[in-house]
Amino acid sequence: MNAEASTIVDPQQAYPPNPVVIDRPTDDLFEFVAACEELRRRVVDAHEAQVDHACVTLGRQLSAEGRRVSAAALREAARWQVVDQLRRRADEELRGMHPPGQLLHAAEQHDDTVLYRRREQALRLLLSDEADSPVHLAPEVLADRERACRQQALLVDDQAQLTNELARLRGVRGLLSHRRVRQLNADLNQLDRQLLDVQGEIGHQQALLDVIHAADTNRQAWLADHQDVLLVGTAAVLVLTRRLLALANPPGCPQPVLEVDLDHPMGHDPLTPPSTNGAVPAPAPAARVQVAAAPATPPGHG
Repeated sequence: MNAEASTIVDPQQAYPPNPVVIDRPTDDLFEFVAACEELRRRVVDAHEAQVDHACVTLGRQLSAEGRRVSAAALREAARWQVVDQLRRRADEELRGMHPPGQLLHAAEQHDDTVLYRRREQALRLLLSDEADSPVHLAPEVLADRERACRQQALLVDDQAQLTNELARLRGVRGLLSHRRVRQLNADLNQLDRQLLDVQGEIGHQQALLDVIHAADTNRQAWLADHQDVLLVGTAAVLVLTRRLLALANPPGCPQPVLEVDLDHPMGHDPLTPPSTNGAVPAPAPAARVQVAAAPATPPGHG
């Protein structure tokens, strides 16, 4: 690349200050697959970090209570706490849906056993591999891309300044000016290399965003195919929540209870296996990133 002839023309200079996702889709299959693999690693790392945090928190809680358990039992209990968190988030997602009034009225006619069964069917959908999505990593990836874009802007500014100085020295004779021209050319070549590296990093971050977008699109399409079951589950969750809140807040209750855990409405011992607490056992979630060639097609798994 001839630094004296021209500066690098950056094809991706115009990045607005607000985060815009998927503005330049990745057309490099190798880059896309590499992004899939990196997101898989990130999701696994995030899950293990959750378990580690739960392990530390639970260990402090048990220590304060004077209870001693093995490291293996503590970690197993921490994993179940993470599963409980996933189930509570799935309940919140169901509560955010809007079932028709007739579904709510029909749910009111059933006992809790039937409603819990319907809720479990909906949770099984939301917590399945097909419904998994790394969309929670999007803010982190956007922040990384924004930092790379700012670095790119600084390098382009430095390059413009050196190029202008080089232009002013053209035609100037003398040993000092000759040495300065050689130094400027060396600096511009170094900036060229740095810009190529930064632009490669921006492209990689965009590929990560493309994978996140594709996986989330697949998730939404897959859930739309199961909307009937999800809406029935939503009605069950809303009715169960209403019933449990009514029980927790009898007339004259001095301190109202605003939230209930549908798996453990009466509380539970964190070291007790979930099956004995009324929660339906579920394996610890395996972190995956699903993408498919066509967003409307149910995603596959690697």
